[in-house]
Amino acid sequence: PAPSPGRSGASHLVSARRLEILAWANVGLHALGLVVAWIGMRPGSVVMPVTERTAYLAGNPPAWAWGWGIWMACTLLLVAYLAALRRLIPDRPVTADLAVLFAVAGMAADLLCDVVQIRVLPLVAAVGPEHRTLFLAVERLAFTGGATVANGLYTAAVLLMTLSLRGHVRSLTRLAGWATAVAGSAMVVSGLLPSPELLQASTGPTIGFFSLWTVLVARDLRPLTPWPALPSPPVPPGEGEKE
Repeated sequence: PAPSPGRSGASHLVSARRLEILAWANVGLHALGLVVAWIGMRPGSVVMPVTERTAYLAGNPPAWAWGWGIWMACTLLLVAYLAALRRLIPDRPVTADLAVLFAVAGMAADLLCDVVQIRVLPLVAAVGPEHRTLFLAVERLAFTGGATVANGLYTAAVLLMTLSLRGHVRSLTRLAGWATAVAGSAMVVSGLLPSPELLQASTGPTIGFFSLWTVLVARDLRPLTPWPALPSPPVPPGEGEKE
């Protein structure tokens, strides 16, 4: 049998609330990731001289592993948000399906590169300066794979989802989506050059615009979500009859 309007409304309401929770979870976890990246991961990142970062990574610092672990969790939350958003868009356009597909592909690339950062790079750094070329090769692979491949797919996913939301969200929300795509494209270029300075300059705006976009989308889609129908109170026998 077909679901009743009340059940359908309740299901949509739960989906909208889930989207809002995922939006704020993305904001909080990405903010935490930026803080940990600046405090615990910066000494081993490509923005530092190679001698300094290899010396730091050779000690296999816990902050490095925990920092990348947070970014891995951010990846999972990003995909979960886009998947939940796809369920709320009326008619579920093909662009929304492609957005989720691109995000999942980006997650696969991102998680692989993060594992290389956590497990392989410190191991190579500990070998010593005589294997500096190997260290730089592994570092370049993880850097470009994360900044260009993974973030490129995420950027395309946000762009496609923004196009899917046309007519369903406000102009400011779409603008935040476009701004995310522009800043994300700069991250993609930073991995191709490669340019640690461009990566450092574009990471904050990309995450900031993305976080704003997630919250604004969740807010704008809330009115589109029907509230569950309340059952009518029973009418006592004879009360509705005319005298």
